[in-house]
Amino acid sequence: MDSPAETFHEVATEEELAQNRLMVVEVLGLKLALVYSNFKVYALDDACTHLGGSLGRGTLKGQTVVCPLHHWSFNFANGRVVEGVSDQNLKTYEAKIADGKVFVKIPN
Repeated sequence: MDSPAETFHEVATEEELAQNRLMVVEVLGLKLALVYSNFKVYALDDACTHLGGSLGRGTLKGQTVVCPLHHWSFNFANGRVVEGVSDQNLKTYEAKIADGKVFVKIPN
């Protein structure tokens, strides 16, 4: 059961995300990058930790999302830097698909 401090928020449809595979959403003032890979959804901070490039407007390469500005890359499942400064990881968020809709858990 979810704690009162954390709830899932609907952010997109599965069809919309599946068509794009990578997109930006905003929920409770947070900009998040959503990734659709192998019928699973991942959510992480949209802003690259280098200079704030939009990862949701970047590209996917294997298990990474690549920033469109300077090509830093991050593992989209855990937010860890793959190429870039190693201590500049991203925050990730629990995400799920239910009834054709995409939900992300955000701390309130």
